[in-house]
Amino acid sequence: MLTAPQEFQRGWRTLLACSVGNGFGLSGFAFYTFGVFVIPLVDAFGWTRGEVSAAASFLLLGTVFTAPIVGTIVDKFGAKRVGLISMGLLAIGYASLTQLGGGIAFFYAMWLAMSLVGGGTTPVVWTRAVNLWFDKGRGLALGLALAGSGLAGIIGPGAVTALIERYGWQAGYLGISALILIVALPLIGLLFNDNAPSQNQTEQVDEPATHAGLTFQESYRTVVFWKIAIGFFFISAIIAGLLINLVPLLIDRDMTAMAAAKIAGVLGFSVLFGRIGVGFLIDHFRAPLVAAVMFSATAIGCLLLTLDSAPTWVVYVAVITLGLSAAAEIDLVAFLVSRFFGLKAYGKIYGSQLSVFYLGAAAGPLAIGMSFDMFGGYQQALYAGIVILLFGAIVIGGLGKPRDFPE
Repeated sequence: MLTAPQEFQRGWRTLLACSVGNGFGLSGFAFYTFGVFVIPLVDAFGWTRGEVSAAASFLLLGTVFTAPIVGTIVDKFGAKRVGLISMGLLAIGYASLTQLGGGIAFFYAMWLAMSLVGGGTTPVVWTRAVNLWFDKGRGLALGLALAGSGLAGIIGPGAVTALIERYGWQAGYLGISALILIVALPLIGLLFNDNAPSQNQTEQVDEPATHAGLTFQESYRTVVFWKIAIGFFFISAIIAGLLINLVPLLIDRDMTAMAAAKIAGVLGFSVLFGRIGVGFLIDHFRAPLVAAVMFSATAIGCLLLTLDSAPTWVVYVAVITLGLSAAAEIDLVAFLVSRFFGLKAYGKIYGSQLSVFYLGAAAGPLAIGMSFDMFGGYQQALYAGIVILLFGAIVIGGLGKPRDFPE
């Protein structure tokens, strides 16, 4: 049995490829840069903020359907080809967004289509490979792999905002498309290896047909399966809704678009270091307890954002707590699934959990956007977020001790 450092020495190439894939996929650039387009598109086409924000729900809605399908495919055929094809199609989708007209329905249809063809860029692909390569250091490895979205959150908002302010909103979409084609696809193609490694050699062998763990049918008959699903449904709704609306929310606090984008960049740092930190913590402490602490902290962050006269440093603290929960949620779902249910049907089980997760994440931006249009502000959504995050902390925090399946 290898130690954690030996696992990282052996699997760092695949880990780097997974981080790149997650950063440029639907969970990375697509999600963390969506908010910087809201006001430019409102100005360009006369849509309301709620209407533009609703497109994020279509972005996430497609993954509700694709996640279990993609999970089943990678369980049987591996992840590399799925990831590469899906990433290429996602780049084409970004380029197509430059052809938007004044019809909001086409905008929705484009994001739905991108979520369907981009389903192979979600964590269900990248975490599958990480779980095959890492056991002792699995939590930290998952955090590092999914930290790519944190880098996207750091780089994306400011870079895309600069493109938009200088060349228009179309340039923002073209810039993301170009980065996928020039950076993501070559790196994934060169570094990603989704074959299971041997336990005592540096060489790789073909992935065995089965791994230890529960079948999908066995897993969904357990109480734990539904606790994870229900808890993260509500948590993802609040986190996704606030992330998508963060830049408009900050602009409403009399910040400029660039100042708001810079704070959104701090969110990216929080996600990046949060994923690494959470990964380390769940390797050494009970994962449900780590989750409860993170989500409770974000509830406090929501409370801070309700304070209109709060100084800027308080806003930074609130955004950091939001980033920590954004960092923790996907990592924790992947880790909990692997520990409670094993790897035998990991792709399908995790894909099913992601479907519920993304269903909540799809509902969140729509609900918060509608709340803004109804009340003229984000206060009511923030109050609801406090209650929902505390509920999620209780549900996930009460899961009990995860179990290990021998590999």
